[in-house]
Amino acid sequence: MHSTPPFAADACPRTAGVFLAGQAHRMLLYAALDAAGVALEIGDVRAVFDIAELDHVTVQTVVTWIAVAGRPVDG
Repeated sequence: MHSTPPFAADACPRTAGVFLAGQAHRMLLYAALDAAGVALEIGDVRAVFDIAELDHVTVQTVVTWIAVAGRPVDG
């Protein structure tokens, strides 16, 4: 029995069966923005592509910021 791969992995083009770092980073960024309910404008897409080309630590930090900003405030 084969497991079903995650949807996002199927939606992203691959090179020789391996994600390029920028592709993986874009997936992380889009997922975080979607979970936070952020609707992207045209200029935002360019920003996602630019941020996705940065190193993994920086991209993960931005993803964390998005996640925290998207959380509802108690009180």
